[in-house]
Amino acid sequence: MRCHYRSSSNVTGLAYLMKLRTIFSLIVGLTTVSGNSAEKASIWKLSDEDSAVYLAGSVHLLREKDLPFPDVYNTVYADSEELVFEIDMKEMNAPGATMKMRELGTLPVGERLSDYLSEDTLQALNKYLRENNLPSGMFNRFTPGMVYLTIGSMEAIRLGARPDLGLEMQFHKKAEKDGKPGSGLETTEYQMSRFNEINIETLDVLIGETVEGSSEAEKTLDAIIGAWRVGDTEGLKQLVYEEMAETPDVLKILLVDRNRNWIPVIEKKLAGDKNVMFIVGAAHLVGESSVIQLLEQKGLKLTQLGGE
Repeated sequence: MRCHYRSSSNVTGLAYLMKLRTIFSLIVGLTTVSGNSAEKASIWKLSDEDSAVYLAGSVHLLREKDLPFPDVYNTVYADSEELVFEIDMKEMNAPGATMKMRELGTLPVGERLSDYLSEDTLQALNKYLRENNLPSGMFNRFTPGMVYLTIGSMEAIRLGARPDLGLEMQFHKKAEKDGKPGSGLETTEYQMSRFNEINIETLDVLIGETVEGSSEAEKTLDAIIGAWRVGDTEGLKQLVYEEMAETPDVLKILLVDRNRNWIPVIEKKLAGDKNVMFIVGAAHLVGESSVIQLLEQKGLKLTQLGGE
Protein backbone atom coordinates (compact mmCIF):
# COMPACT_ATOMS: atom_id res chain seq x y z
CA MET A 1 0.00 0.00 0.00
CA ARG A 2 1.29 3.45 -0.86
CA CYS A 3 1.06 6.37 1.52
CA HIS A 4 -0.98 8.76 -0.64
CA TYR A 5 -2.94 11.10 1.59
CA ARG A 6 -6.17 12.58 0.28
CA SER A 7 -5.41 16.26 0.54
CA SER A 8 -5.06 19.27 -1.72
CA SER A 9 -1.49 19.65 -0.49
CA ASN A 10 1.34 17.16 -0.40
CA VAL A 11 2.09 16.11 3.17
CA THR A 12 4.76 14.31 5.14
CA GLY A 13 8.48 14.89 5.56
CA LEU A 14 12.02 15.77 4.59
CA ALA A 15 14.91 13.53 3.66
CA TYR A 16 15.94 12.34 7.11
CA LEU A 17 15.56 8.59 7.28
CA MET A 18 16.30 5.14 8.72
CA LYS A 19 16.41 4.78 12.51
CA LEU A 20 17.64 7.56 14.78
CA ARG A 21 21.29 7.05 13.76
CA THR A 22 20.51 7.66 10.12
CA ILE A 23 18.11 10.51 10.86
CA PHE A 24 21.00 12.27 12.58
CA SER A 25 23.31 11.41 9.69
CA LEU A 26 21.09 13.37 7.34
CA ILE A 27 20.06 16.11 9.73
CA VAL A 28 23.61 16.75 10.83
CA GLY A 29 25.48 15.85 7.68
CA LEU A 30 28.00 13.09 8.40
CA THR A 31 28.45 9.83 10.26
CA THR A 32 30.65 7.72 12.51
CA VAL A 33 34.41 7.91 12.10
CA SER A 34 35.76 5.21 9.80
CA GLY A 35 39.41 5.62 10.66
CA ASN A 36 40.29 8.19 7.99
CA SER A 37 43.07 10.18 9.64
CA ALA A 38 43.54 12.77 6.89
CA GLU A 39 41.39 15.75 7.71
CA LYS A 40 39.32 16.95 4.82
CA ALA A 41 36.12 18.88 4.51
CA SER A 42 32.76 17.83 3.13
CA ILE A 43 33.26 20.38 0.37
CA TRP A 44 34.00 19.76 -3.31
CA LYS A 45 35.11 22.32 -5.88
CA LEU A 46 34.10 22.27 -9.54
CA SER A 47 35.51 24.97 -11.81
CA ASP A 48 35.95 26.13 -15.39
CA GLU A 49 37.81 29.05 -16.94
CA ASP A 50 35.66 31.81 -15.41
CA SER A 51 33.75 30.42 -12.41
CA ALA A 52 33.70 27.91 -9.58
CA VAL A 53 30.96 25.88 -7.94
CA TYR A 54 31.44 24.73 -4.36
CA LEU A 55 29.36 21.79 -3.12
CA ALA A 56 29.38 22.10 0.66
CA GLY A 57 27.99 19.31 2.82
CA SER A 58 25.90 20.88 5.52
CA VAL A 59 25.22 20.41 9.19
CA HIS A 60 21.58 21.41 9.54
CA LEU A 61 21.64 21.50 13.34
CA LEU A 62 24.60 22.19 15.63
CA ARG A 63 25.16 22.61 19.35
CA GLU A 64 26.95 25.47 21.09
CA LYS A 65 29.90 23.20 21.82
CA ASP A 66 30.23 22.35 18.10
CA LEU A 67 31.06 25.93 17.17
CA PRO A 68 32.96 27.31 15.44
CA PHE A 69 32.63 25.01 12.44
CA PRO A 70 35.66 24.32 10.18
CA ASP A 71 36.98 27.60 8.81
CA VAL A 72 37.19 26.26 5.25
CA TYR A 73 33.43 26.91 5.03
CA ASN A 74 34.07 30.60 5.68
CA THR A 75 36.85 30.60 3.09
CA VAL A 76 34.54 29.12 0.48
CA TYR A 77 31.77 31.55 1.41
CA ALA A 78 34.15 34.50 1.01
CA ASP A 79 35.05 33.30 -2.50
CA SER A 80 31.40 32.89 -3.51
CA GLU A 81 29.12 35.56 -4.95
CA GLU A 82 25.89 33.56 -4.61
CA LEU A 83 24.48 30.83 -2.35
CA VAL A 84 22.08 27.99 -3.15
CA PHE A 85 20.37 26.00 -0.37
CA GLU A 86 18.11 22.95 -0.48
CA ILE A 87 15.21 25.33 0.25
CA ASP A 88 15.24 29.10 -0.14
CA MET A 89 15.98 30.25 3.41
CA LYS A 90 13.74 33.28 2.97
CA GLU A 91 10.87 30.85 2.46
CA MET A 92 11.87 28.92 5.58
CA ASN A 93 11.98 32.12 7.67
CA ALA A 94 8.88 33.77 6.23
CA PRO A 95 5.91 34.53 8.52
CA GLY A 96 3.58 31.58 8.56
CA ALA A 97 6.25 29.05 7.54
CA THR A 98 5.75 26.99 10.69
CA MET A 99 2.00 26.93 10.19
CA LYS A 100 2.50 25.91 6.57
CA MET A 101 4.69 22.98 7.63
CA ARG A 102 2.10 21.92 10.17
CA GLU A 103 -0.66 22.03 7.58
CA LEU A 104 1.39 19.95 5.15
CA GLY A 105 2.00 17.39 7.88
CA THR A 106 -1.59 17.12 9.09
CA LEU A 107 -3.93 14.31 8.05
CA PRO A 108 -7.19 15.15 6.29
CA VAL A 109 -10.26 15.67 8.46
CA GLY A 110 -11.64 12.35 9.64
CA GLU A 111 -8.31 10.49 9.52
CA ARG A 112 -6.00 9.66 12.41
CA LEU A 113 -2.49 8.31 12.77
CA SER A 114 -3.90 5.02 14.06
CA ASP A 115 -5.41 4.48 10.60
CA TYR A 116 -1.89 4.04 9.22
CA LEU A 117 0.38 2.56 11.89
CA SER A 118 0.47 -0.94 13.33
CA GLU A 119 -0.55 -1.60 16.92
CA ASP A 120 3.05 -2.41 17.90
CA THR A 121 4.34 0.89 16.51
CA LEU A 122 1.54 2.85 18.14
CA GLN A 123 2.36 1.27 21.49
CA ALA A 124 6.07 2.09 21.08
CA LEU A 125 5.16 5.65 20.13
CA ASN A 126 2.86 6.09 23.14
CA LYS A 127 5.60 4.76 25.41
CA TYR A 128 8.04 7.29 23.95
CA LEU A 129 5.58 10.11 24.63
CA ARG A 130 5.03 8.99 28.22
CA GLU A 131 8.75 8.67 28.92
CA ASN A 132 9.35 12.18 27.59
CA ASN A 133 6.40 13.72 29.44
CA LEU A 134 4.65 14.64 26.21
CA PRO A 135 0.88 14.72 25.60
CA SER A 136 -0.39 11.29 24.65
CA GLY A 137 -2.39 12.59 21.71
CA MET A 138 0.09 15.06 20.24
CA PHE A 139 0.67 12.97 17.11
CA ASN A 140 -2.90 11.84 16.49
CA ARG A 141 -3.47 14.14 13.51
CA PHE A 142 0.10 14.00 12.15
CA THR A 143 0.95 12.11 8.99
CA PRO A 144 3.40 9.23 9.54
CA GLY A 145 6.13 11.21 7.79
CA MET A 146 5.60 14.22 10.04
CA VAL A 147 5.74 11.98 13.11
CA TYR A 148 9.01 10.53 11.90
CA LEU A 149 10.58 13.93 11.30
CA THR A 150 9.24 15.42 14.51
CA ILE A 151 10.75 12.69 16.66
CA GLY A 152 14.13 13.08 14.99
CA SER A 153 14.07 16.85 15.44
CA MET A 154 12.89 16.57 19.05
CA GLU A 155 15.77 14.25 19.90
CA ALA A 156 18.31 16.57 18.29
CA ILE A 157 16.90 19.65 20.02
CA ARG A 158 16.77 17.79 23.35
CA LEU A 159 20.53 17.37 23.01
CA GLY A 160 21.05 21.05 22.28
CA ALA A 161 21.29 20.85 18.48
CA ARG A 162 19.49 23.83 16.98
CA PRO A 163 18.73 24.96 13.43
CA ASP A 164 19.79 28.54 14.20
CA LEU A 165 23.30 27.23 14.89
CA GLY A 166 23.41 25.10 11.74
CA LEU A 167 25.28 25.97 8.56
CA GLU A 168 22.26 26.98 6.50
CA MET A 169 20.94 29.53 8.96
CA GLN A 170 24.33 30.98 9.77
CA PHE A 171 25.34 31.43 6.15
CA HIS A 172 21.91 32.73 5.22
CA LYS A 173 22.30 35.46 7.83
CA LYS A 174 25.80 36.27 6.61
CA ALA A 175 24.62 36.43 3.00
CA GLU A 176 21.77 38.79 3.88
CA LYS A 177 24.18 41.05 5.75
CA ASP A 178 26.71 40.98 2.91
CA GLY A 179 24.14 41.41 0.15
CA LYS A 180 24.84 38.05 -1.48
CA PRO A 181 21.82 36.55 -3.28
CA GLY A 182 20.46 33.17 -2.21
CA SER A 183 18.01 30.68 -3.69
CA GLY A 184 16.69 27.15 -3.19
CA LEU A 185 16.83 23.88 -5.11
CA GLU A 186 13.41 22.75 -3.89
CA THR A 187 10.22 24.00 -2.29
CA THR A 188 8.89 23.02 1.11
CA GLU A 189 5.94 21.34 -0.59
CA TYR A 190 8.23 19.18 -2.71
CA GLN A 191 10.39 18.09 0.22
CA MET A 192 7.33 17.33 2.31
CA SER A 193 5.84 15.27 -0.52
CA ARG A 194 8.67 12.74 -0.64
CA PHE A 195 7.15 10.45 1.96
CA ASN A 196 4.01 10.17 -0.13
CA GLU A 197 6.03 7.85 -2.34
CA ILE A 198 7.24 5.57 0.45
CA ASN A 199 5.41 2.37 1.28
CA ILE A 200 3.42 2.91 4.48
CA GLU A 201 4.70 -0.35 5.97
CA THR A 202 8.25 0.99 5.61
CA LEU A 203 7.34 4.18 7.42
CA ASP A 204 5.70 2.13 10.16
CA VAL A 205 8.94 0.22 10.73
CA LEU A 206 11.07 3.38 10.64
CA ILE A 207 8.95 5.12 13.28
CA GLY A 208 9.10 2.09 15.56
CA GLU A 209 12.87 1.76 15.22
CA THR A 210 13.36 5.48 15.78
CA VAL A 211 11.52 5.67 19.11
CA GLU A 212 13.12 2.45 20.34
CA GLY A 213 16.60 3.76 19.51
CA SER A 214 16.22 7.17 21.13
CA SER A 215 18.43 6.22 24.09
CA GLU A 216 21.44 6.13 21.73
CA ALA A 217 20.87 9.68 20.52
CA GLU A 218 23.64 11.54 22.35
CA LYS A 219 26.35 9.03 21.50
CA THR A 220 25.22 9.05 17.90
CA LEU A 221 25.16 12.83 17.62
CA ASP A 222 28.67 13.16 19.11
CA ALA A 223 30.04 10.62 16.62
CA ILE A 224 28.36 12.25 13.65
CA ILE A 225 29.53 15.77 14.35
CA GLY A 226 33.02 14.57 15.20
CA ALA A 227 33.27 12.77 11.87
CA TRP A 228 31.87 15.72 9.94
CA ARG A 229 34.81 17.81 11.07
CA VAL A 230 37.33 15.46 9.43
CA GLY A 231 35.39 14.91 6.21
CA ASP A 232 34.84 11.19 6.75
CA THR A 233 32.87 10.59 3.57
CA GLU A 234 33.58 6.86 3.50
CA GLY A 235 31.90 6.46 6.88
CA LEU A 236 28.78 8.21 5.67
CA LYS A 237 28.74 6.13 2.51
CA GLN A 238 28.89 2.92 4.54
CA LEU A 239 26.15 4.01 6.93
CA VAL A 240 23.67 5.23 4.34
CA TYR A 241 24.09 2.43 1.85
CA GLU A 242 24.53 -0.46 4.29
CA GLU A 243 21.65 0.52 6.57
CA MET A 244 19.38 1.38 3.67
CA ALA A 245 20.12 -1.75 1.68
CA GLU A 246 16.84 -3.27 2.85
CA THR A 247 14.86 -0.21 1.75
CA PRO A 248 16.21 0.82 -1.67
CA ASP A 249 12.97 2.66 -2.38
CA VAL A 250 13.70 5.04 0.50
CA LEU A 251 17.22 5.64 -0.76
CA LYS A 252 15.93 6.38 -4.25
CA ILE A 253 13.08 8.65 -3.21
CA LEU A 254 14.84 10.66 -0.54
CA LEU A 255 18.36 10.88 -1.95
CA VAL A 256 18.99 9.60 -5.47
CA ASP A 257 16.00 11.16 -7.24
CA ARG A 258 16.70 14.51 -5.66
CA ASN A 259 20.40 14.30 -6.50
CA ARG A 260 19.52 13.81 -10.15
CA ASN A 261 17.15 16.78 -10.05
CA TRP A 262 19.94 19.04 -8.82
CA ILE A 263 22.50 18.25 -11.53
CA PRO A 264 21.08 20.60 -14.22
CA VAL A 265 21.01 23.48 -11.70
CA ILE A 266 24.65 22.89 -10.77
CA GLU A 267 25.67 22.69 -14.43
CA LYS A 268 23.83 25.92 -15.18
CA LYS A 269 25.61 27.73 -12.36
CA LEU A 270 28.97 26.41 -13.56
CA ALA A 271 28.20 27.70 -17.06
CA GLY A 272 27.74 31.18 -15.63
CA ASP A 273 30.45 33.63 -14.64
CA LYS A 274 29.93 33.73 -10.87
CA ASN A 275 31.33 31.63 -8.05
CA VAL A 276 28.45 29.81 -6.34
CA MET A 277 28.31 27.95 -3.02
CA PHE A 278 25.75 25.14 -2.76
CA ILE A 279 24.92 24.10 0.81
CA VAL A 280 23.16 20.73 0.99
CA GLY A 281 23.01 17.77 3.36
CA ALA A 282 26.35 15.94 3.15
CA ALA A 283 24.62 12.59 2.57
CA HIS A 284 23.79 13.89 -0.91
CA LEU A 285 27.51 14.16 -1.70
CA VAL A 286 28.71 10.60 -1.06
CA GLY A 287 27.96 7.11 -2.29
CA GLU A 288 26.38 5.64 -5.39
CA SER A 289 24.42 8.15 -7.48
CA SER A 290 25.53 10.99 -5.21
CA VAL A 291 25.74 14.49 -6.62
CA ILE A 292 29.52 14.07 -6.82
CA GLN A 293 29.36 10.75 -8.68
CA LEU A 294 26.69 11.98 -11.10
CA LEU A 295 28.83 14.99 -12.01
CA GLU A 296 31.93 12.82 -12.42
CA GLN A 297 29.99 10.54 -14.76
CA LYS A 298 29.50 13.57 -16.97
CA GLY A 299 33.26 13.95 -17.24
CA LEU A 300 33.56 16.79 -14.76
CA LYS A 301 36.50 16.89 -12.36
CA LEU A 302 35.83 17.68 -8.71
CA THR A 303 38.30 18.21 -5.89
CA GLN A 304 37.53 17.58 -2.24
CA LEU A 305 38.91 20.45 -0.18
CA GLY A 306 41.05 20.13 2.89
CA GLY A 307 39.81 20.85 6.38
CA GLU A 308 40.91 23.47 8.85
